Amino acid sequence: MYDLRSDTVTKPSKIVLESALNAELGDDEYIEDPTVNSLEEECANLLGFEKGLFVTSGLMGNQISLLIHNDPGTEVITPHDSHIKNYEHGAAAFLSRVQFRDAEHVDGELNLNYVKKLILKSKVHKPVIKTVSIENTHLASGGSIVAFDSIKSLSKIVREHDLKLHIDGARIWHAIEEDKNNMNYGDYCDSLTFCFSKALGAPIGSMLLGSEGFIREAREFRKKLGGGMRQVGVIASMARTALQSREIILEDHAKAQKVYDFLNENLDCKKIESVVYKGTNMIFLNIKSDENPNKLLDLFYKNSIKAGLIGEKSIRLVFHKDILNNAIDEISSLLIHSSSEF
Repeated sequence: MYDLRSDTVTKPSKIVLESALNAELGDDEYIEDPTVNSLEEECANLLGFEKGLFVTSGLMGNQISLLIHNDPGTEVITPHDSHIKNYEHGAAAFLSRVQFRDAEHVDGELNLNYVKKLILKSKVHKPVIKTVSIENTHLASGGSIVAFDSIKSLSKIVREHDLKLHIDGARIWHAIEEDKNNMNYGDYCDSLTFCFSKALGAPIGSMLLGSEGFIREAREFRKKLGGGMRQVGVIASMARTALQSREIILEDHAKAQKVYDFLNENLDCKKIESVVYKGTNMIFLNIKSDENPNKLLDLFYKNSIKAGLIGEKSIRLVFHKDILNNAIDEISSLLIHSSSEF
C-alpha cells in the first residue's frame, strides 16, 4: 500500500531512532537539556532569528504566536484558506479570542494593495488589526512556494503600520531547499513556525522562532498550554537528525513532478477537471462538481493507494521519503488505471 495522504505518515529511519538513544539529556523546564538547547540555537541561526523554542506541534507554535501578538477582540489578516484559520480546530477563537480577516491572494501571496485597504478600514468601523499571518508553502493551493520578494514587500507594509508578521512555515524547507539564497526570515517577520514531522521525517515536534523577548514570553505560554517537557532531548535529537538530511525534500519534489508529467500525458478521465502541481511535493486532482471524489478514493485504495481529500472536490497526493523512487512508475500506472474506472 502506497500512503499518499500526507507527508506526516512517514516513519523515522534507523539513524533517526538511534539518535534518541544517544542523546545527551537534561530537564528542559530548567532550560538544561543540552540537545534541545543546541537545536533551538541551530534553527534560530539558520533562519536569522534571535531565539527558538521547541514545541510539540505546529499548531502550538502558531497559537502561541497569536497569543503574544494579539489582544482579545483584535483581528488577524490571513488568506481565507489558511491552515491557521481552517485546520486548527478553532484554537484562535478559543485561546487568544481573535477573529480572522480574509485577504485576497494568489497561491498564498497576498494582494498587497488589498492588505493596505484592510488595515485602513480597521481604523474606524472594523476591529483593530494586530497581525498578518501567511503560510509558506501554501497548502490549499497545492503546496505553492511564496516568493521571498513578496514576503519582504509584505513585511515593509506590516512594519509601516506597526503590526506583526507571523509565518506558518510548516513546510518552509520546501521553499528554502528550492532557493537557499533566501533563508533570513528573521529579518522580515516577527515569528515563524516549522514542523519536523512534515517531510523531514521526524516523529514529533516543531520549532517556534522569534526575538529573545518573544521566546521568553512563548516559553511561559507553552507551559500554560501543557507543552512543557522534561528530558525533551529524546525527541529533539530525532528532530535534529532529520533536519540535517533536509535536502531529501528535493527528491520528493522530483517524484511529484514525474507523476504529474505522467498524468498530464496519459490521464483521460472526463470526471477529473484538472491536475494541479505547484513545484513541491503535492499533486491535486480537482474533481468535477457533479461527481463524487470518494468514489475515486475508493478506487485508489482498491489499487493500493491511500489518498485523501483537501476540500470538498479535491484529492491530494503527497510524496515523501517513504515513497521510494523505484515505486514512482508503478504509482503512476495505478493512478491512471484507477482513474479509468472512475
